[in-house]
Amino acid sequence: MSTATYRHIIILLLCMSSGIIDVVGYLSLGHVFTANMTGNIVLMGLAIGHVEGLAVLRSLTALVGFVAGTAIAALIVNKDKTPSLWPRSVTFALVIEGIILIIFALTSSWVGESESLVYFLIILLSLAMGMQTTAARRLGIAGISTTVLTNNLANVVEDGIQQLRLLFGRETRMALSRDSLLRLLAVVIYGLGAIIGTLAEVSYPLAIVWVPIAVIAGIILTVGIQFRHDPAVNK
Repeated sequence: MSTATYRHIIILLLCMSSGIIDVVGYLSLGHVFTANMTGNIVLMGLAIGHVEGLAVLRSLTALVGFVAGTAIAALIVNKDKTPSLWPRSVTFALVIEGIILIIFALTSSWVGESESLVYFLIILLSLAMGMQTTAARRLGIAGISTTVLTNNLANVVEDGIQQLRLLFGRETRMALSRDSLLRLLAVVIYGLGAIIGTLAEVSYPLAIVWVPIAVIAGIILTVGIQFRHDPAVNK
């Protein structure tokens, strides 16, 4: 496969991981989204409206963690302006994300023993997702965000409208562009991740987080092999 194909597969795997992690947070950590901040802010608004203090605090905790993760990743990846198919700074950010998820996996078995531990776990997941969001944006692949599904969905609809305009304009060539297909797959695979996470959480609560960990580890290994000749990776 070409290096571009590897980049595309990686961004889609990150979308799947986000879908899984959002389900973990929602089902096992008190109905809070740790990747999708649009949904999380809506939940926080609902909790405030219904005067549900604990729900507000959980959503606020996720928001703070996500912002912190985004800020940390921005400090890492935005200082590296070297043109590259895969900047080394993105790998570094993903390594940190993987470590955070491993800490989550190792401590989540005690989630029922302490309410304060729930907030710690929410912080860990949202911190990891904030870092992933910024790292993935640095790659600039088809305008895809691995956590903001609304933006991806809007792009898919816009692409579809453009195709309809070509159809009714009787254009001889009408086909989804590579970027359009990637945006559509990002939405589908995010949903697939959510399905996988939901099915796993029923029987093995929180254990499914090892799948995103494996995905991150696989990405780091793949980058080290496939992009080893990229000067920006090895400098």
